[in-house]
Amino acid sequence: MSIFPLRVISRYWFRAAILCIPFVLLCSDTGQGRAQAAPRADKTPFEQQLSDIASGLGGQITLAGVNLKSGERFGLSPDRPVRTASIIKLPVMVEAFYQMKQGKLRWSQPVTMTDWDRVEGSGILQFLSPQTRLTLGDAITLMIDLSDNTATNMVIRQTGIAPVNARMKQLGLKDTVLFRYVFHSAQPETAEEKKFGLGKTTADDMVRLLSLIQQHRILTPADCDHMVRILGQQQDNDAFPRYTSAIPGVTWAHKTGALDDVRNDVGIAQTPAGPIVLAGFAFDSPDRQWTADNAALLVLGRLAQAVLAHFLPDAPGVRTSNK
Repeated sequence: MSIFPLRVISRYWFRAAILCIPFVLLCSDTGQGRAQAAPRADKTPFEQQLSDIASGLGGQITLAGVNLKSGERFGLSPDRPVRTASIIKLPVMVEAFYQMKQGKLRWSQPVTMTDWDRVEGSGILQFLSPQTRLTLGDAITLMIDLSDNTATNMVIRQTGIAPVNARMKQLGLKDTVLFRYVFHSAQPETAEEKKFGLGKTTADDMVRLLSLIQQHRILTPADCDHMVRILGQQQDNDAFPRYTSAIPGVTWAHKTGALDDVRNDVGIAQTPAGPIVLAGFAFDSPDRQWTADNAALLVLGRLAQAVLAHFLPDAPGVRTSNK
């Protein structure tokens, strides 16, 4: 993982910065699922272990996580904005649930696939008959569990783009933006859109959003549990669950995303040590093969493995080898 060089500062500025640290920590936002209380240049031994694993990618990694039972937090550049790829579909689902609660949408309402919705990439709807009719709930499920791009466009047509972004701001996600529909590549309106593509976020933001869902701090408990169930039906399990599915008592509810040089995974692991929320983004990967053994997927799997080994050191089935 690349590390930005520190500026050389004077002795007096250094002393002033040290004296300010307690004040910064006191004034920082410590609630609502933030992955770190304040920016920190040093790493804990656990974070150094994670950094060592991440360095094997040959690209770059951002990571954030929290054990919601113990409150322990950790991260690697967790506030660095990154390309979401299909991770942005999680905020789209959240906004759809908000609009269903408001009575603007219904889970059972029919939605029809149009030629405009139909796009390539992940999913099955692109291969089905034109004008296929689904319920909104079907489209949301396909959007999350198969990462269906056509279903995603169908859902965004119902929610709108601006409401998704407004909702994320309202929930305290500072750097999460949906820029456009999937594979509708109009001229980017901003430099950010050109840089990030479909959407941008941070590992911090995704840990915050998933923590709000897991802790029933948005919508209703039933809505939150419904979203977790949908995430728990995820069909792409080559990253976080890869080395941890055999651990007794561990299940994952998560969402993945991928581009040629990108592999992402964000999710909630239910464990005997409490719910662990984890968000990992691997990018600039030299391995651009679309296989289950893509190097970025392997690294994300090993990071999740190390996280669960940290919180469940004596659990049978935890493998800590980096091989």
